[in-house]
Amino acid sequence: METNEDFYELLGLSTEASHDDILKAHRKLVRQEHPDANPEDPQAEERFKQIQRAYEVLSNPEKRREYDMRFRGFTGENPGGPRAGASRRNGEVATPTPSERGGRNRGPLFWVGYLLGVALVALVVVWIVMLVLGLD
Repeated sequence: METNEDFYELLGLSTEASHDDILKAHRKLVRQEHPDANPEDPQAEERFKQIQRAYEVLSNPEKRREYDMRFRGFTGENPGGPRAGASRRNGEVATPTPSERGGRNRGPLFWVGYLLGVALVALVVVWIVMLVLGLD
């Protein structure tokens, strides 16, 4: 994803925009900037393509997360607060993504590796104790 454009600014959105906000902004700008609606404007096609690219990235949660981390310096510093699409007024709070949970949702391979590491350390400690006590 090679770009220096601010997709949020291009669509007129904040970084906290919900999926619905992104969709609405995209629809509005597509109607407004479509080359067929601006036949005299030679720049219309390029603006239209930029809007499409911004929508493609921001409407896909995985691509948006990558874009945020790479270009916006997104760190997920507020995992307990409302997220895009959540509203404090109606009491909704969106579920944090795995990267925002700070590793609380570790997969089974992590735990297998962790337990093997603990077992290896225990074996080394037992072996050292046996060497020190002279129990062969």
